[in-house]
Amino acid sequence: MEQSKMEDFIANAALLAGHLTQQCEKVVAEQKSSTADLQRAAADVGQGVAAGRAELAQSARAAVREALSQEIPAAVEAIADSGDRLRAIADQLQREQLAAASGIRALAWKALAAMVVAAAVVIGGTAYVASNNVQRAQNARLEAEVMETLQQVKITACDGKPCVKLSDGQQRWSRNDDYILVDTSNGTGAGK
Repeated sequence: MEQSKMEDFIANAALLAGHLTQQCEKVVAEQKSSTADLQRAAADVGQGVAAGRAELAQSARAAVREALSQEIPAAVEAIADSGDRLRAIADQLQREQLAAASGIRALAWKALAAMVVAAAVVIGGTAYVASNNVQRAQNARLEAEVMETLQQVKITACDGKPCVKLSDGQQRWSRNDDYILVDTSNGTGAGK
């Protein structure tokens, strides 16, 4: 049950990381496209401003000839102000694009960190489950050996003392040589 939950968590984390990566790539592509469009627009505006200034200069010359010399500098200044405002807007858009790219990088790092944490959890959980399984296998093997040994041994009492029935060739109890006496006084076995 825990392993299934862990597998679901890993799958969900991988899907989330994939989705976040796709979203980051999409936003980066959109930002690059927007930046290129903005740069083209700024270049076009710059060319338009330059062309407008040239045209305005020619008009100003004609206007000077016609005695309108005082209005030309105001018009040139208004165009220059418009160009300055457009440059300021372009700079602001570029700063916002850099900020968005920084946010996307931060989001990508967070997604990577989430994947690393998920991988660490999976590895830790797997190691824990494997350790428990190895311990259970060792305990089961020991229990099987004990059970196998107990099937070959018969324990009973001989004159009120414990005795064990073992295989042939061992020193036996004098009244029934199917049993070997167990000496419990000093911890060593002795037969009679």
